[in-house]
This record gives sequence, structure tokens and C-alpha cells, in this order.
Amino acid sequence: MKKCSVCLTEKPFDAFHKDASRNDGHRNRCKVCVASYMRKHYTENKDAIVAKVNAWVVANRQRHNKKCNLWAKNNPAKVNARTARRYVAKTQATPKWLTADDHWMITEAYELAKLRQRILGGTWEVDHIVPLRGKKVSGLHTPWNLRVVQANENRKKSNKFEAVT
Repeated sequence: MKKCSVCLTEKPFDAFHKDASRNDGHRNRCKVCVASYMRKHYTENKDAIVAKVNAWVVANRQRHNKKCNLWAKNNPAKVNARTARRYVAKTQATPKWLTADDHWMITEAYELAKLRQRILGGTWEVDHIVPLRGKKVSGLHTPWNLRVVQANENRKKSNKFEAVT
């Protein structure tokens, strides 16, 4: 048993993270208190933390990509679930009243992205102006909700709707 230095509660050793530099081999704060502190710290410093992480990703693009690819390789079920959710969202967001011409225009948007990639280089993606699964608003998978943009612009936007002013 060990006493947490924050909540002053006596808890079993498995309620503390390991720390080889300590005499008993465990940190002096319990896991619950550490999690509480980290949550509070993140909410108070979110902008700085996100900026730091983004800067690291930019500076270490290859390492980041390698890490993400390794995660995807080791978690195929999660990757498949995410892909399935995206497919379902797109399918459910495609109105039944679209005409054959509308479907053709959607296909053309994806073809345009491939063409720009081949001719101009870089990575081009089809972006939903109003996201299919946004937090505040959700759009439809229709030709007039699509635009072809560079991948980095699409990734910066993420799953947000930014009204044009």
C-alpha cells in the first residue's frame, strides 16, 4: 500500500505508475490524480499543446508517417471500422433524389483530383465543404458540396465547417 501525495488516500501499488527512480518503484501520485492533472493542464493549455504537436509533426513528417502506418498495420480492425463508418456516412449522406448527371459530377470531382495530382504533383483530395459528420452541422454527398483541394488544406480544415465570409 502507498499513500498518494495529492489526494492523501492509501491505495495499492498498482494504482500508481511505475517509476524506477523511486525507492519503492512507483510515482508519488496515483493514476487518478495524474489523469485529473493532465486533463486540467490540457484544457488550460490546449492551443499551446496543439501548436507544439503540430510543429513536431511538420518537423518529423517521415517519423510521424512511419508511426501512423505502423499503427494502421497493427490495428487493422480499427482501420476497417473507421473506413466502414466513413463509407456509411457517405452512403447515408447521398440523397436518393440525385440524378445520373449528379452522380457523374461526383465521379468527375474524384477524377479531377487524380488528374491534378498527376499533372501538378502533390496530393489532391475531394473535400466536403460542409462535412458529412460535423459536430455542429452535417452536409450531403452532392456535387455542390464538393471541391478539389490540396491535401494539406483539407487536413487543416479537418471535420469542421468554416463559413465563407
